Amino acid sequence: MNNQKPFSIYTQILFTREGKTILQQFVRDFFSQWAEGSILRKIAAKLILLCVAPLTKIRSTDRSLEALLNDKQWWEGVGDSILHSIVASDMAVIKKYTDVVSTHAPAALGKVANDIWMHPAKVVTLLACIPSVANCMIRCANVTLQPLNNQAPDLLADVVTSLLHDIDAQSLGCTVNNLCEFVRKFDTGDELIKESASTPFEHSVKRMVGTVLSNLEDETRQQIFNSILSLKNKITNAVFESLQEHPDALHRLINFIIVNKIHNIQTVYTLLKNYNTQDNYDIPVEEIAHFINELLKFIIVVHAANKPLFDSILNRFAHTLDKSAFQNFINQAGNECFTALQPVLVQIFPFVLSCWTRLLQEEDESMQQARKAFARALLKGVEA
Repeated sequence: MNNQKPFSIYTQILFTREGKTILQQFVRDFFSQWAEGSILRKIAAKLILLCVAPLTKIRSTDRSLEALLNDKQWWEGVGDSILHSIVASDMAVIKKYTDVVSTHAPAALGKVANDIWMHPAKVVTLLACIPSVANCMIRCANVTLQPLNNQAPDLLADVVTSLLHDIDAQSLGCTVNNLCEFVRKFDTGDELIKESASTPFEHSVKRMVGTVLSNLEDETRQQIFNSILSLKNKITNAVFESLQEHPDALHRLINFIIVNKIHNIQTVYTLLKNYNTQDNYDIPVEEIAHFINELLKFIIVVHAANKPLFDSILNRFAHTLDKSAFQNFINQAGNECFTALQPVLVQIFPFVLSCWTRLLQEEDESMQQARKAFARALLKGVEA
């Protein structure tokens, strides 16, 4: 353990050049306020300031705050200092302090956030600090998550769940509103400044994700994806339960989920075009089938609850389908799909046959060829 005492850690900050400047201002303001309205106090304050002046005088030998922060030896004592302060402090009192600060600090920060725009250069400088702060938080998370991961899963879940209960959901709702507007404007701006098929944001995400995945082991990657999927399902279930009393929001969420699924399918299609069939990667076909099952159930519910809406959805869907894509699919993979889906087709064949007899009455060339093929098949069956 480092031999530096906690007090010496803090005083080293105070006795830097920047620290002494702040200390001088603090001492002058304190005694000026203390002596206000009393001649005797003003005299005493001047005497005290004369005595304190040598301690706060900035000398050429004083270190700068930057030099102190670059001193690795000083940082070695910071951890012990913080730990000593936590152990020696009443954490219940600190909890009360944080509750009070969380109540009143947003108003002060809001004033700063609104008025700081009168100084654009300062805003740019502050924004430039965000990556450094984010990198610091990421690096700190790396060293603090390991002790948490050593805890039992039930204990960890209990702690996290209890913390979530104390989150101000009403304020979080306001944050979500502002964040949605921020994301909308960011997305619009990202599209406006793109110079190629991919936007700058996509390039940045690609670079970051590539770097992250290159540092992960295969087993860790799979665990991450499984955990994310599990948490996503839990969050989705909780959101759906909470939206039962808000039909409008529930309707928008359903639309978002379906559109998100479609976007995911489009992304997978893009990736599959470059897919190496020699690799032994497994495609989650079961999940795709489950999604189709749930989609069919949803369609049945819509049909039962709102027939006009169902007809409208069906017509829009039918007019949007790409007929050539269906034709290519049937030509290239129809036989294999028929063999695999034969148990399902047996159940729907009577309905398909009924539809087929109506289609055979169409007069276009493809239907004429289909009628001839169908007639040959029937005659062949009779001759047999």
